[in-house]
Amino acid sequence: MTHWAAIPGWQLQWDNPDFRGWSVVAAYIVAAGFCARAALAPRKMGAEEKRVSAIWWLLAWGLLFLGINKQLSLQTLLIVLGRRAALAGGWYEQRRLAQMIFSAIFALAGLVALWFLLARFRQFFVRNPWAAIGLVVLVLFVLIRAASINHVIERAGLEQDEENDVKKWTWILEIGGSASLALAAIKARREHDIAHPG
Repeated sequence: MTHWAAIPGWQLQWDNPDFRGWSVVAAYIVAAGFCARAALAPRKMGAEEKRVSAIWWLLAWGLLFLGINKQLSLQTLLIVLGRRAALAGGWYEQRRLAQMIFSAIFALAGLVALWFLLARFRQFFVRNPWAAIGLVVLVLFVLIRAASINHVIERAGLEQDEENDVKKWTWILEIGGSASLALAAIKARREHDIAHPG
């Protein structure tokens, strides 16, 4: 891990090496496994079947990335690089404004992406409502996490106990979102196996 020392202010390391952190990693990986299992369900590969399989794979890879990122906290690297860019560009004093703007743009982009996925694959999510719920919950978590990283929550004037409550609720969102997607994948695979025995 020492080869990452070339980037001052950041190194590759476990970011949440406690029960709460590892429980979330486990939830993401288990849910990703169930989504992959749903994607691998044997089916006639027509256009709709390929789309269904691709969506399950997309969810599986997304969950796996969130699980890896939970411990490696790769967004911290982006913050370090952003800080260096601000210093080099001479706008470090305005970094808080830049963080606010970035958070707003990120939140808007996240909501637009969520709307697009739910609209584009409406039939899939109608058939798999738990998948829609899980996706919405995890997008909400990502937006809250981005706001906390960019000090938006801090500038909202929260007390320490309130900040701890935010962390507890984000943990609940991660576990709940992962569980919802896992449930959707289990249900979809079971229904497929019943409809296509053998």
